[in-house]
Amino acid sequence: MRLIAFGLLGWILGCASSSAPPDERVVVALTMDWEGAYIADQGLGALADLRAHVNAPVTHFVCPAYLTKREPDPDTLATLREAVRAGDELAVHLHGWTSLAQAAGIAPRTSPSFLSGTDDLVAVEDDRGFDLDLDAYDVAGLRALVSTSRALLERSGLPVSHSFRAGGYLATPKLQQAIRDEGFTVDSSALDYRQLDELGDALLPARVHQLWPTATPTSQPWVLGGGLLEMPIGGVTDYATAAELAAPIDAACAKARAQPGRKQFVVLAFHLEDGEDFTSRLRDAVAAPRSCDGLVFTTLEHAAELARAEIAGYNASR
Repeated sequence: MRLIAFGLLGWILGCASSSAPPDERVVVALTMDWEGAYIADQGLGALADLRAHVNAPVTHFVCPAYLTKREPDPDTLATLREAVRAGDELAVHLHGWTSLAQAAGIAPRTSPSFLSGTDDLVAVEDDRGFDLDLDAYDVAGLRALVSTSRALLERSGLPVSHSFRAGGYLATPKLQQAIRDEGFTVDSSALDYRQLDELGDALLPARVHQLWPTATPTSQPWVLGGGLLEMPIGGVTDYATAAELAAPIDAACAKARAQPGRKQFVVLAFHLEDGEDFTSRLRDAVAAPRSCDGLVFTTLEHAAELARAEIAGYNASR
């Protein structure tokens, strides 16, 4: 099977904190998606390599379906505790795995696929649903999936933040409602659909375009309905070269120089399941020499706190 880059699709088709210095002007969050398929040693090795080159916290968006498989790896929670280091953030990532729906006590939906639009969902070992369009569930079902996901992650003993990312980048209005109802305050799913060009005629780029029509690699955070903050993704390693991943950071640095009173935000993403293939791009992009006063790396949660304050200050000054 040809490996196509999309997190799991690669297999299937300075820690800043609330006490960060006041001169932080370009705020970058490095985020890692755990898709819920399988925990690959090579992916963990890629994370270790990134840490060896870049002194930055990582926000781990974890889909906990690793724990709901028919025969889950008994070391999963220990692996998670080791991977999420002090200063990192643990957050919820959701894909519509059948086993996760069963754990949530709801009837699993079996279609449509966000890749093909059909009921032919990708099978990974003994589970399906990675590519399920989550809009197949009603808000109550989505709340059950989100609540169960958080509870499963809490079994690690690690704190779970109020940040969320949707599988397929499809945080639709129903899903936004569900995560708000479950107490989440930040979503980081928006992506420029043009990054998905390599998927060709797949349905997903069109769905992402429909949902996030104005998203670009340099988009800044904005507020969705009900006060949910959107922290858009500036680049994903699976679809972007090192130069393309570096571009949003460099653009933010340039804008910060031009507008010294404003903070700029960049969110970059990579994946566990295909980390060995693509994470080096992020390493090279972030570690590249650059002149940028006030450049800091932080968790998505803290970046969102700064972004919310930035938006409020901007609105008050208008």
